[in-house]
Amino acid sequence: MDNPRPSDIENDPFDGALVRRFLESMPIFQLYGAKVIGFTRGTSELEIPWRRDLTFDGKTIQAGVSASLMDFAGGSAVATMLPIDQGIMTTGFEVHNTAPAVGDRLIAIGQAVHMGKRTGVGRADVYVERDGERTLCATGLVSIQSFKI
Repeated sequence: MDNPRPSDIENDPFDGALVRRFLESMPIFQLYGAKVIGFTRGTSELEIPWRRDLTFDGKTIQAGVSASLMDFAGGSAVATMLPIDQGIMTTGFEVHNTAPAVGDRLIAIGQAVHMGKRTGVGRADVYVERDGERTLCATGLVSIQSFKI
């Protein structure tokens, strides 16, 4: 991550609670039953437990659900790099599915790649966990635009 400068970070202490509240306030986040595992500056970890209504065949979580989790994780990782008076909106994302999402839950790990003055890029890997073993099922990039809230 090439921005912000260390002096910017010192003057704007990180508070993961703000990003958590932002995600948890979204009705779609709640609809999927998504949960925040944790944040550090520039990273996020989120999960969606398996539910039958999120599958297309009673066992495999539908790709749109894992894509949404990737979007949430990549975008929120970038959001952790912003001042507290900034929100984000996704301007685009690209997802590549690598394996069927058959398991107990999805776990997404997001990482900020770049944050400029108004636009940023994050990446995220989504794993399906089954019996404690994780398999990469999707990976992708998320682009965002920040705005004053």
